[in-house]
Amino acid sequence: MGPMIPSNQQIPMYDVAGPVHAFPIVFVHGAAWTRNMWIPQIKALSDEFRVIAIDLPGHGTLHDQPFTLATACQSVLESLRQETQERALIVGLSLGGYVAMACAYDHPQDIAGLLVSGCCIDYRGVPGLLSRLDSSLVTTLFSDQRLTRMQEKTLRGQYSKEIIEPQLNAGFFWKAIPQTYRELASQDFRALLQTFPGPVLIVNGENDRLNRKGESKLLSATQDGQIQMIKQANHLCNLDQPEAFTQHVRTFAKRLSAAN
Repeated sequence: MGPMIPSNQQIPMYDVAGPVHAFPIVFVHGAAWTRNMWIPQIKALSDEFRVIAIDLPGHGTLHDQPFTLATACQSVLESLRQETQERALIVGLSLGGYVAMACAYDHPQDIAGLLVSGCCIDYRGVPGLLSRLDSSLVTTLFSDQRLTRMQEKTLRGQYSKEIIEPQLNAGFFWKAIPQTYRELASQDFRALLQTFPGPVLIVNGENDRLNRKGESKLLSATQDGQIQMIKQANHLCNLDQPEAFTQHVRTFAKRLSAAN
């Protein structure tokens, strides 16, 4: 496995590893997190794939840029075009899954397939309003430092030090969350997904009940879709069961690579 090499590009900032001419996979993180949430997958998959993990606007190295779906898609596509001329698999979890679907709508010619996780909730209407109000209230009442301490306590009760430390080193970007919900409430992602002709794999944790409840409706919006469940996993199934999640990515990427 090659080292994770920071890109020398200023916008967007991303990590890249793996053989230069291998089939590309772009990883897109969830709200408040950073590209470091994908370290288990980057380490495991860079043996045979060109893996790219980006920071979204409002997060990590792009924390000073406001988050919109348009700028998020720009970050994904710019990182991809810097690294390869090939179509890629886009892997997104939570917010990253919605971004992946928006990318597939805007730039289907650049995308070989989607693997999306934890993004089956429709945030239009009341769900989006409640989510925005709740996140705005929390980020107003509590400082970033307080929220991070609370997050750290939760993480240390669930994950190994190997998983936790890279997340704490990168930090969490709580102030971005209300704007992400505004953006998610502005789109019908099922309608966006209906236009994408490529394969779509929906992967949810067994205990991610809200997303599992909506996964069949999201599946019905795909032209070529499948659902996989990861046992004993919650919303962050790539960290809850990293080996199982990684295997789904590897198998799907091999299928896409063979078809390209």
